[in-house]
Amino acid sequence: MDIEKNKYETPKQEKVGEPGSDSATAQSILERGADAYGKAEQSVGDVYDKTARAVGETYEQAKRYSRKNPDKAILIALGIGVGLGFLFGASSRHSRTGRFVRPVVNALSDIALEFFR
Repeated sequence: MDIEKNKYETPKQEKVGEPGSDSATAQSILERGADAYGKAEQSVGDVYDKTARAVGETYEQAKRYSRKNPDKAILIALGIGVGLGFLFGASSRHSRTGRFVRPVVNALSDIALEFFR
């Protein structure tokens, strides 16, 4: 049971040799590396938690907005769908419609921005 509890902890190694020897220097480097790894792991975990909270809050805000304004949400989704359709359609084949994609996507983006202001 103790193995499961401590499986993520860095094992402590006994120091061998006198201070200033190669083995003591290697041990010092290992300890500093383990400390740096622990700090990096903690930082990554904190950033992940913060990002997950921010994404969750934004998702909830988008759901509330779409419940309060279903007509605007439908128009925004329609505009995004049309824009992506033009974008992907033009990229898959070379035709005259390719030159219309960028202005249409820009116009739809401007419309969507006006709804969110």
